[in-house]
Amino acid sequence: MNIYTRAVGFSDLTSEKEEEFIKLGIEESLKEGFVVRHEKLDRGVIILRLSESTGLYIFGRYDGDNFKYEYYYPFVVGTRVTDNEELMVERHLDKESYAVICDELKTGVTLIFYLQNVMDYFDYLFSGKEFKLEKFNPDVRNAISKQAIRNKKVALTALSLGGLILLPTAKKKKIKRSAKEEESRKNLIQAAKKGDENAIESLTIEDMDKYNELSQRITKEDIFTIIDSTFMPCGVECDQYSVVGEILELKVEENIYTGEKMYIMLLDCNGLVITTAINAKHLLGEPEIGRRFKGQIWLQGNVKF
Repeated sequence: MNIYTRAVGFSDLTSEKEEEFIKLGIEESLKEGFVVRHEKLDRGVIILRLSESTGLYIFGRYDGDNFKYEYYYPFVVGTRVTDNEELMVERHLDKESYAVICDELKTGVTLIFYLQNVMDYFDYLFSGKEFKLEKFNPDVRNAISKQAIRNKKVALTALSLGGLILLPTAKKKKIKRSAKEEESRKNLIQAAKKGDENAIESLTIEDMDKYNELSQRITKEDIFTIIDSTFMPCGVECDQYSVVGEILELKVEENIYTGEKMYIMLLDCNGLVITTAINAKHLLGEPEIGRRFKGQIWLQGNVKF
């Protein structure tokens, strides 16, 4: 049982009932032919939609013409994409799922997230556009994971099992950075990663100025009136993050099987825009555009191969 199915409207189902639901969904999908099969690897995927933006991704392999499912996980569809300099995809040890490590260009943050579209990744590897594969074994970690994949966009998404709503901060109207300034900062971050001492010094001075300003304000103000948004790794699992983010867009959806209500929020967390789903039962407070969400998320991503 994947505990994050609670985020997409299965909070009241026992693990046995959930397994029954998955098996029934597989049977119906196979009857209707709703399965994507990779002929070379004998892998298959079934996608069960739960609402307009959410669903279950069921991954399995074929034994002849028989589909045998191995695992499933819930997902939410991303609506915004972000640019990346390069990314690497590596198989998890316990099952045939994949983690992605990428450098997000705008903020300079290194992200680790769970890959949503595994079959697209397989198709990309076998397309011959960038890799010449003589053999690829999905049952083990391959050397291909050490090779960087460059300039692919990613739609970041997340699921949350609990959170609360914070009021917005009273902030001065920001002067939007010009495209030239944005590009200059990106170049500065990239230069710093390559060891440019001047770039490192410039970014360090900027961080020190922010630290000094915060140190003075923290003695008189509450932390959440100063810090508008956050994005930090949380716990020992590399794709779990603790976030505070402004709600840019909001819609309410219903799980078509259980009737449970979900909030689909577009969050701005330190410049990262993430489509996040949470069960209404697990959210404390009333979400609205402009307010902030605080909670822990499981970060996923759909790479546009």
